[in-house]
Formats: sequence, C-alpha cells, structure tokens
Amino acid sequence: MTLMTNQVFHGGLWGKLHNKSVKPKLEISEGKIHKEHLSFDVYRVEGADVYGSWVIGIELSDGDNNVLMAYAQDDLAKLNKRHIRNYYIAKIKASKHSMLVPLGAKAKISLPHPQLAKLSKGNYTLKITDISGLYWTHDITHL
Repeated sequence: MTLMTNQVFHGGLWGKLHNKSVKPKLEISEGKIHKEHLSFDVYRVEGADVYGSWVIGIELSDGDNNVLMAYAQDDLAKLNKRHIRNYYIAKIKASKHSMLVPLGAKAKISLPHPQLAKLSKGNYTLKITDISGLYWTHDITHL
C-alpha cells in the first residue's frame, strides 16, 4: 500500500519523481497600486510544512522589464507588522534575514514606495523571489 501511494502521488518508484511537498509554491492575487502603496495577497499552497518559503525579493517592473520598485532581503526582514495583514493562524512575518511564509499562510502585503505615486496607467509585473531561486509573478493593471 505504501509503495502504491508513493508512486501514485509522487512518482516514487518508476517515472520522474514529482513530490510537490519539496518546493514551496506561492499564489499571488489582488495586486493593486494605490497612491504610494503596492498591495497584494500572497498564499503559500505547497511545500514542506517544516520548511518555510523565505522571500528575499519583491519587485515591480514595467512592460520593458525596468524595475520600478524593489524590496531586497534586508528590507523584507525589517518589514513593519502593519505592512502584513494575516488572514489565517499560520502567519507571514518578517524574520531574521527575510520574510517568512509558512505553509498555509495567507496575508495582504502592503508595501509603500514614493515612486509608485508617479506611475502612469498601464500594465506592471510583480515578482516575488524565494531564497531557493524560485520566483512567482503576477500581472497588475494600474488604472
């Protein structure tokens, strides 16, 4: 029974191993730019429960891939609690070296940046980078 479930769910006996619990996966939604704030919801839906996703970068870029706003690892480690509004018991928070996103955590992140007030209407891309090198993007239309 164990061998059968290992193969069915993770391809563990023959075929390519596809254990989804190894790598974190974030879902991004509700991206908005309002005055001097970028806000979005981030939700960790996959990955090992003992391994957090350590976010080391958040960037906003335009259609030409010019980075307009960037929060680096040190910036995320110093995020104020008021910039993170958690929805669930599992909490996203600033940690010692980055922003920690545990499995099952969902929060609205609101990041201030003075450059955002000067943005023209158009399409932008939000990119969130994990310490593993994985990254996720979300398209935002600024109206």
